[in-house]
Amino acid sequence: MQNRIIQQSREMFLRHGYSKVRIDEIAAELKISKKTIYNHFGSKEELLFAVIEQTHSDLERELLFIETKKELSYENQVKSILSLLGIWVSNVTPILDDLKRSLPEAYDVIVEIKKEIFVSHGMLILNKGVEIGKIKASWHVNMALYIFIATAEKLLTETYRDTLPNEVIADFPLSPEERLRAVVEILYSGIISNGN
Repeated sequence: MQNRIIQQSREMFLRHGYSKVRIDEIAAELKISKKTIYNHFGSKEELLFAVIEQTHSDLERELLFIETKKELSYENQVKSILSLLGIWVSNVTPILDDLKRSLPEAYDVIVEIKKEIFVSHGMLILNKGVEIGKIKASWHVNMALYIFIATAEKLLTETYRDTLPNEVIADFPLSPEERLRAVVEILYSGIISNGN
């Protein structure tokens, strides 16, 4: 039951924002009582921190799976890791402003997770590419990652997309995943070594 509560809460927090979701709404979606939720979590805040912890754990597990999958080529590893990180960033970015106002402690935790994840996985895989000659040694890995993070945060936000001219977004892929794949392809094409 605890996992179901966490999953439903995560979905609702991401869709509506933390401050706009009430415990009774989560209970109604799960067809359980508020009391059942409070039996597992003492408060909405405690529930949010459980959601953050579970989401972080799930992301780490998926990244480790990609990093240890021997049959994946380096190119596919990079693209898979960046895509996964991009989806995660695009999911959490909309809720960050809400959390910064309503629960700064949670905001700080997510920002620290974001920093740690991008250093321990994003920079690590790109630096590996430089070491094995797949990525141009002259390229600044941290700049490539910065561009990627900034793009993922903006590109997948519909409100940002709506501010762009129609001529620019006319041929954009519709789904966020397709848009992110396109960004990963463009970024990877720009940093690969000519010999690879």
